[in-house]
Amino acid sequence: MTGSFQRLMYAQLEWAHKYNAYARLAGSPEALTALLEPAWREYHEAGRVPVWCGVDLLRGWAFYITRADRQGGGYDLEEGGPMVSEWTAVLERIATHEASTAGDIPPLGTSQEGPRP
Repeated sequence: MTGSFQRLMYAQLEWAHKYNAYARLAGSPEALTALLEPAWREYHEAGRVPVWCGVDLLRGWAFYITRADRQGGGYDLEEGGPMVSEWTAVLERIATHEASTAGDIPPLGTSQEGPRP
């Protein structure tokens, strides 16, 4: 991983783990998977994060990606990894969502604060 990518990814992973989707959205990994299924389906069919996703669902999606990456050995979110595109799309949608608060915005640059568009 390049240094800047690695620093940014580390900051984003820390940010994503601050939202406990099991407590906020679903009580288990299986329940979270079922909740996210329609969004995943549309993302993979249309190539974009669905506009109907609310901020909490998006935060839960980011949380789920971090958990899946960790459970899979930590390679999916490495530079060029298979989940980086989805991860980036979800984080960018959170950053531009009209209902996002300052605390919802992920780091999008090398600083600890993500810019609000």
